[in-house]
Amino acid sequence: MKEGRGEVPGRSVSVIIPTYNRLSFLRETLRALCEQTYPSTLIQVVVVDDCSIDETAAFIDGSETPFDLCAIHHTRNRGRAAARNTGIREAGGDLIIFVDDDMRSKRDLIEQHVAFQDSHGASMVIGSALQAPELGTSTVYAYLDRMGVHKLEPGSRVPARYFVTNNSSVPRKALLDVGLFDESFTNYGFEDTEIAFRLEDDLGLATWYCGDALAFHLHAQTLDDVLGKREEAIRPLRKLLQLHPERASELSIDLLMPAAAGDPLSLRSKKLVILLATNPLCYSLIRTAAQGIYLGPLSLPALTYLIACRYRRALSL
Repeated sequence: MKEGRGEVPGRSVSVIIPTYNRLSFLRETLRALCEQTYPSTLIQVVVVDDCSIDETAAFIDGSETPFDLCAIHHTRNRGRAAARNTGIREAGGDLIIFVDDDMRSKRDLIEQHVAFQDSHGASMVIGSALQAPELGTSTVYAYLDRMGVHKLEPGSRVPARYFVTNNSSVPRKALLDVGLFDESFTNYGFEDTEIAFRLEDDLGLATWYCGDALAFHLHAQTLDDVLGKREEAIRPLRKLLQLHPERASELSIDLLMPAAAGDPLSLRSKKLVILLATNPLCYSLIRTAAQGIYLGPLSLPALTYLIACRYRRALSL
């Protein structure tokens, strides 16, 4: 925290931002945090540069902010889980807020996270992450703005599987007590789901959705981008299922896995239906439609179907 400004009552916060070669977005992410309504003397921002090869290091080191800015530079690329752990270890605040390096926080984001944590006790709190308005409209953006916790009621308690780290908060002590992120998750995806399961199972932390803690995602994405990221996440998904096999049904992943000799008859029947429904012709038709005009109420199931097809194909290999 900044020193020499006098005592300000309130909760100390450390915002953790892992980054890798995304300077154009990071500039806007940091700028938005400079405009927060929460007292700057209670804010620390820890930016962990995971061995970027652009001008990220020079930008962070040369930035002037109203809060305490801590820049840490990895000497080799270690992945998002390791980068967040580096930030947590360096953090001075008792509340950790995770923000991705391509998110523009609303001015009261920190204030909303702190208020929600204070009123609900030690918890995992997920904020709202919507596509930035300047990105325009598309079926993909309509889907992304309705997936995850956005399908649920703001202010409600939600399953731990919805926890993501693009805009969320957790007490630092809980993260340390549970052993931090699993750094063997080096590929994109599911390192946040894995730690959420441990925070729930080992420490009993509840997960809540705070819709008023809002940030905008700045990164333009196409349908190919979304589907490609799902395929990239297959390796960490397999690892997640190895560590938490009892969660496969909760994640609905059990239905997408190849039929096994030990499957109950009901599960085998469902897998057969999914096998028939995910045939190449259906996939091609729905993909063509999803790349065209906005599908309205059909956009969410259409994209969900395409992602399920990608997961099923990759899990079958």
